[in-house]
Amino acid sequence: MAYQSPFENGESKIDYACNLVAALSYLFLKQFDAVGLTLFNDAVVQHIPPRSKASHLQHILHGLSTVSAKGVAQVENVLSGIAERLQGRGMLILVSDFLTRDQDIHKSLKLLRSRRLEVILFHVLHPDELNLPFDGDTVFESLEDDPTVGLDPIDIREEYQKAIQKQIDQLEKFSNGLGIDYVFMDTSIPLQQALSYYLLKRKSLIKI
Repeated sequence: MAYQSPFENGESKIDYACNLVAALSYLFLKQFDAVGLTLFNDAVVQHIPPRSKASHLQHILHGLSTVSAKGVAQVENVLSGIAERLQGRGMLILVSDFLTRDQDIHKSLKLLRSRRLEVILFHVLHPDELNLPFDGDTVFESLEDDPTVGLDPIDIREEYQKAIQKQIDQLEKFSNGLGIDYVFMDTSIPLQQALSYYLLKRKSLIKI
């Protein structure tokens, strides 16, 4: 989530994700809905219990200001723990790049839905991760704990693009099959534009 393109001075994925969470929190609290925040990597780093007061937004924003993309994400394990903690009907919004190794979140998503929770997945990726636009011999350094890899991206670009698109398609298909809202977020699209499009789409579906 800490990835930031070497070609530009734009925001990182984690900054984009934090701004997304802040905007959603503001919208929910404006409707007097209770909002909580759970930050995690391989375990829960911080949990802010849900509250519905408008002033609670400051607690959410403070929590987001402490976010750092460290450690190795263990989405499956954390989701299982969250499912046990949540009581009654509600909504869980998960924001991640879902670039996790040896993780199968399908079981956890099924568990969340079995608890009658409404689930929304925001899949946040940078265009570089979709297109692999690098040229020439390149050394790729992991932001987690994978080994460093040196190669010429042109040798793998086509297969890489197919693989990342396959992952996106599979996650979207599985989510839709469970009645989970899947939202792909490309960080090159201004957040206001991307979020407005999703909210308008969601509103039209609810009316139907």
